[in-house]
Amino acid sequence: MQKNPLISLLFMSILMIGCMLSSAAMAGERRVIVGFHQASGASEQTFIRRHKGRLRHQFKRIKALSAKLTDQAIAELQNDPSVAYIEEDSTVSVIESEFGNGEYLATWGVSRIGSESVHAAQVQGANIKIAVLDTGIDYTHPDLDNNYRGGINIIDPSLPAGPFDDSWNSHGTHVAGIIAAELNGNGVVGVAPQASLYAIKTLDNSGVGYLSDVIAGIEWAIANDIDIINMSLGLRRDSPALAEACAKAYEAGILLVAAAGNTGLYGLGEVLYPARYSTVIAVGATNSDDTLHLMSATSPDVDLVAPGSNIYSSIAYSGYNVLTGTSQASPHVAGVAALILSAGLRDLNGDRAINNLDLRLQLQNNTFDLGEPDRDDIYGYGLVNAAAATTLNPAWIASTRKAHLLARAKKMAQAVGCKTERSRRSFRSRCRNNNRHFQARLHSASTRNNL
Repeated sequence: MQKNPLISLLFMSILMIGCMLSSAAMAGERRVIVGFHQASGASEQTFIRRHKGRLRHQFKRIKALSAKLTDQAIAELQNDPSVAYIEEDSTVSVIESEFGNGEYLATWGVSRIGSESVHAAQVQGANIKIAVLDTGIDYTHPDLDNNYRGGINIIDPSLPAGPFDDSWNSHGTHVAGIIAAELNGNGVVGVAPQASLYAIKTLDNSGVGYLSDVIAGIEWAIANDIDIINMSLGLRRDSPALAEACAKAYEAGILLVAAAGNTGLYGLGEVLYPARYSTVIAVGATNSDDTLHLMSATSPDVDLVAPGSNIYSSIAYSGYNVLTGTSQASPHVAGVAALILSAGLRDLNGDRAINNLDLRLQLQNNTFDLGEPDRDDIYGYGLVNAAAATTLNPAWIASTRKAHLLARAKKMAQAVGCKTERSRRSFRSRCRNNNRHFQARLHSASTRNNL
């Protein structure tokens, strides 16, 4: 049967008009985020669809959802009492990377934990003594020579090279660079680039040593008033002698930091000794995206985590190389501890003493919390945070400053005699003015803390 051309034309016209209307409707849609006074759920989704909207995301943490809506639907929703706000679902673009100091760009771990900002505030670990119990240190390395202060070769004290690193992978030199490579415009930079490095060679050129040598190295550190010991070494079995040596060092006021162990992949994740002792901070390793490295130990004994994957640092004979593991994570924590001591520490546990117990609390209480709230078996207390750990409480600073200036004013008044009533009134006036001034500072500091 022959088709009527007029009917075909009419059909095509209707189809075109429908398409045009549909396109117009689509063109009139906008991507928006709709916030509700109450948590959004199934009823709100139905609400959006009733307004002919197209749901895109149902958020779980905020009382809102995103959808595509027409201008008419948006206008209707704006008058609905259950709607708290409607905002444009704005486009977001990447922030272009900026070029910075080459040393920081080369050492992603140092940058990740906030050390660069601490260095900019002239807190760089000066005069803090850190012992590296390891394969030795290349003390002639241009990134380490100015910070090297001495040490001992426990394996063979008679060797003229002393605690020089002769290991196949420059393990001790690599660790030392993470702790205190100099901020000199070349190579890499350490977490505490002005800290004093001491090499205690307890491991041979294959990276193996005896327990007795390690214990002797700890005793050397106690005798030489070392502040921090880094031990990127470990063994699986408990040792009463090693436990006692660590306890003695801890009692002497030394902070002990050790690699938790690369046991995550094949070793069921247990933390090795000495890191496993309660007197030692056990450090796990993270990747650049803050996930735990697959080799890192996972156990309730893990205290902190730090960057440990593909860490670029110094090696023997003036070179640089990349190494991975908890051996690289541990020196990041040791370096942050040096920064804290350099910045100033206060009595955190109320025992009227400022020592390694407070230093440990400062490290634990100022982290990037990556896992479950507080402590967990994966990240411990969290990723070490140099920037937070070296920032003293503003209210405490203000109160300390207040006490200092009031004491100074009193001494000045006593020096001139305070013999007349006028002198006494002047002294009391200065004290009142100082008190009002510092009360205002305390209030300001307290307000900032509560933000």
